[in-house]
Amino acid sequence: MKQESRLFNIAAVERETGIGKDTLRVWERRYGFPTPERNEREDRLYPEAQVDRLRLIKRLLNIGLRPSKVVGLELNELNALLSDAPGSEEEYPAELQEFIRLTKAHQAAELRLAFNRAMLKQGLNAFLSKTVSPLNRLVGEAWLRGDIRVFEEHLYSEQLTNVLRTAMTSIRDAKGSPRVLLTTLPGEEHSLGLLMAEATLSLSGAHCIMLGVQTPINELVMAVKAHQVDVLALSFSSSMPAALVKSGIEQVRNLLPTNVEIWIGGLGAQKQRSIEDSELVMESLADLTDAVEVWRAAAGQIDSKLTH
Repeated sequence: MKQESRLFNIAAVERETGIGKDTLRVWERRYGFPTPERNEREDRLYPEAQVDRLRLIKRLLNIGLRPSKVVGLELNELNALLSDAPGSEEEYPAELQEFIRLTKAHQAAELRLAFNRAMLKQGLNAFLSKTVSPLNRLVGEAWLRGDIRVFEEHLYSEQLTNVLRTAMTSIRDAKGSPRVLLTTLPGEEHSLGLLMAEATLSLSGAHCIMLGVQTPINELVMAVKAHQVDVLALSFSSSMPAALVKSGIEQVRNLLPTNVEIWIGGLGAQKQRSIEDSELVMESLADLTDAVEVWRAAAGQIDSKLTH
C-alpha cells in the first residue's frame, strides 16, 4: 500500500525551512510554487515533497542565488545547482564525513564512541570548535539536500548531546560567574547550539542555568529574576526566520532589567544587522569566552569603585 504524503501547515513549513509565511504566499502568487492543498477551513497544507524542495531552495538562497532563479525549478534542477555550489561534503575533512557515514548507517553506539574518541583526543574546547561546529554545518547542509532524514538528524543530535552532557558533569561550577541563563524562544526547537554554548561557558568558569528550548517569554523573564542571573543567552538556528529573531529579542529586552545582558548566538543570530548595541552577537564559541572575560573585567571595575 502506498504511504500517504505527510502534510504541513504553513507555520510548520516556516519552522522546517526558515522561509517566512508571507514569503511563501508571495512565491505562490508570483512563481506558481509552492502549490499547497487546502483543508475544509481553506488553510494551506503543504505536501512533504514540496517542503523538501523548499529546503533546497532555502539553501540556494543562503549561498546568494535569487528567488526568481530557483523557486520555479524542479527537484533535479535544484540538486544540480547545489552540486555545483561551494560547501559540498567533499570540502570537509574525511574524519567529519565519517560521522555523517555513521549517522546515515544508523550506527548510534558507534557514532557516540566516535564522538567520545574525538573529544578525548582534542579536549572539549577544541572538540567543540574544530569538530562539532563544522560538523553541524555539514549535517545541516545534508539535511537541506535531503541526504539526511529528520530521524537521522535526531539520532546525530541525541548521541552528541549525550556525550556533551556527560563531559560537562565534571566542569560545572555552582559558584562561577557570570550567572548565565540559557534557552531558546518559542519556535526555536534546535538545542545543540544551546548545549555547545553551555559547554563553552562552563569551561570559562561561568555558572549556567539551562532551561532547554522554547521557553515562553513571560516564563523566561520570571526565570531571570528567580535565578538572579547576569546574562541571558539565546540560541537561534538558521531555520529561525530573521524577523522572528529580531522581534523576539526586542520583546525580551523590553521586559528584562537593564542590568541583565543578552548574548545571542547561532546562524540565525548572525543574520541580524539591526539590533540594539546592548545585545552581543556571538559569531563563534571563542566570542563567548571573550564575552565572559569582558563581563568579569567590568564587574571588577564596579567592585573597585564601590570599595573606594
